[in-house]
Amino acid sequence: MFAPTTIGDMVWGVRLFQEDRGFGYQSAVFAASMVPLGWVIGCPLLGWIADAMKRRKPALIGGAALMLVCGIQLSFASALVPAWLTLLVLGIASGAAMIPYTIIKEVNPDHVKGSATGGINFITFLVTAVLGSVFAFSIGKSLGLTGTDVVAHFRDSGLFWVGTIALALLVSLMLPETGHAFKQASASAGNA
Repeated sequence: MFAPTTIGDMVWGVRLFQEDRGFGYQSAVFAASMVPLGWVIGCPLLGWIADAMKRRKPALIGGAALMLVCGIQLSFASALVPAWLTLLVLGIASGAAMIPYTIIKEVNPDHVKGSATGGINFITFLVTAVLGSVFAFSIGKSLGLTGTDVVAHFRDSGLFWVGTIALALLVSLMLPETGHAFKQASASAGNA
């Protein structure tokens, strides 16, 4: 869930909007800056939602699903909503990417919580490094080349990130529920 925002937006976003969508530099920077602004809103908001629901997975899956909708809209119907607004909502929804850090701490005993958090951070940056290279080789290398169909290029770059979000959504479905409501239900079932 990090890669579409850290690589797709923060590394390639400004140039993609300039080259493929014809944005001026300031407009491209403004649009791309909406994702980190969205994190400022989304990380505490989705954490609060997960805590209020006493469940982690619905907030995580909801955030990933909303990211997916934003990616599809930006790729196929980009004129429908201003790019900056779509990217703001994408950034807010991507705040759900923080929830696995809570899950990893809740499923591990106290004496390995630091190692577990380090492990998830390692996985996050490893996936980011690999996907960044794959994107650069497969799509980024043709950015700005003469004769490139810019509409198709922008759509293809968006579909790359939609695919990563869909994969993250599938992986999220496999995570265990660790929220307080789940723990209470498990304790009640164990006492019965």
